[in-house]
Amino acid sequence: MPIQTSTVLKSRASRTQPFLALGCLLAACTLPAATFAADNPGAHEHGHARLQLAIEKNSIDLMLTSPAYNLAGFEHEARTNEERNRLAEIKQWLNTTPLVNVDDASCRITAAAVELGGEDTDDTHGHDHHGDDEKASHREYDVSQQLQCQGMGANREFRSALMEKFENLEELTVEWVSQSGQGSARLTPSNRAFTVSH
Repeated sequence: MPIQTSTVLKSRASRTQPFLALGCLLAACTLPAATFAADNPGAHEHGHARLQLAIEKNSIDLMLTSPAYNLAGFEHEARTNEERNRLAEIKQWLNTTPLVNVDDASCRITAAAVELGGEDTDDTHGHDHHGDDEKASHREYDVSQQLQCQGMGANREFRSALMEKFENLEELTVEWVSQSGQGSARLTPSNRAFTVSH
């Protein structure tokens, strides 16, 4: 049964409370920041996104952060009907498609939230904005999902459909915490799977 987006968005506080716990858990338990500092100093980088998961028994709380360019192909405010339709399609897909799944596709979304935020900045840092005006937009998708996956045992392999759906996404850094520990993986278009022991 598809999730009712309006139900999820009724109360911002109730919607974000489970994800706040995920954020706190990941902040306290993920790999040391120095591990990733050399190759991701926190900069807005086209082609790269980060997916964080907290796994407990058959439940997964996850958060995806990605520059809008990776998913939409642009970062400015939608200017045409085609661009508005593209953003609506992306939001629908992110609200209804588990961002990770197991081989038998048994994961289902129980809650989801998709936000497209960002800021206009003066383009003084030399970033290529694909011909946009002097003002540049740095917009990012922040996606949160709660999943229920049946029969998750030890050493379960997960796959992500993100790179199949969004061709501008070249690398996805996945970080997770589970009852047995923590780990990370880098996914590419040719390697879309990772294994979690729990």
